[in-house]
Amino acid sequence: MRFHLDLNPGICSDKIQHRDTILLSGSCFSEHIEKKLNDLKFKCFSNPFGIVFNPNSIDITITRILEKNYFTDKDISEHNDTYLSLETHTSFIKFTKAELLSTLNGLIEAWHTHLTKADWLVITLGSAFYYRHLKTNTVAANCHKLPGREFSKQICETNTIVSNYNALLEKLNTFNPELKIILTVSPVKHLRDGIIQNNLSKAILIQSVHQIINKNKNCIYFPAYELVNDDLRDYRFYDPDMAHPNQQAIDYVWNKFSDMFFDKDTHALITKLNELNLSLNHRPLNTTGKAFSDFKSLQVKKCLELKTQYPYLDLDTEIRYFS
Repeated sequence: MRFHLDLNPGICSDKIQHRDTILLSGSCFSEHIEKKLNDLKFKCFSNPFGIVFNPNSIDITITRILEKNYFTDKDISEHNDTYLSLETHTSFIKFTKAELLSTLNGLIEAWHTHLTKADWLVITLGSAFYYRHLKTNTVAANCHKLPGREFSKQICETNTIVSNYNALLEKLNTFNPELKIILTVSPVKHLRDGIIQNNLSKAILIQSVHQIINKNKNCIYFPAYELVNDDLRDYRFYDPDMAHPNQQAIDYVWNKFSDMFFDKDTHALITKLNELNLSLNHRPLNTTGKAFSDFKSLQVKKCLELKTQYPYLDLDTEIRYFS
């Protein structure tokens, strides 16, 4: 009996390798993929200004970095003796304006450099709904729990998303012609919008993404949304909030991502790195005996052998841990 569709996203001719630089921007689902990549020693960086859900804010973030459009006083708001920017996540709230400006502009510098060298950019769209700050007439990536009366809830139109992203991708292609872009729609349900409105939002995003891909040859679609909602298609694969895919679903999507973007050599290296990660999580009863000392020496040897074979791998943390 078949209990799910076992959707096969296909095999991408361009492969992600450990020597590549991978950037990720978008919803919290992209953070899950980043954690998987980081655990397996890929060189990746995620969400410079924190998690972003709507396509407008992702576009604004990447454009600001591309153009080195630094934050200034006009981009900063004061609330309850703290300073924030509506373009960033709440994790960036600071106690002084100078500290916030320094942090955000430092990230622009770092990410501008990342973009010059990046091989891949993964953009995960979460919701077509967004909030506009009425006083400044700007799009808010995060409302920072400011009074609701200060914002107007709106929804992106497909033609606007497509037009904006075609322009963004043209800029990216000029800036870094080698950059390959993976577009995906997050399977996370935005239930606060309501089920009907959430489906409307996802439909807008899916239609927009496919129009963008048809226009841009350096773009690839990865069906994260379809893998959870149409392949697994069961609330057993969601957290208790019924909105976020659980770890089993995340692992399933990751395996499909791996099959689509990794070649056999990368899979072989991943097997070795998984074995190393298991060793890192090993908790012996006796940490003073010869057996554990020999175990640590063996792990250091394995790390050094991997660094010799793959000099672009950063295993310094592991070597220090076992030394």
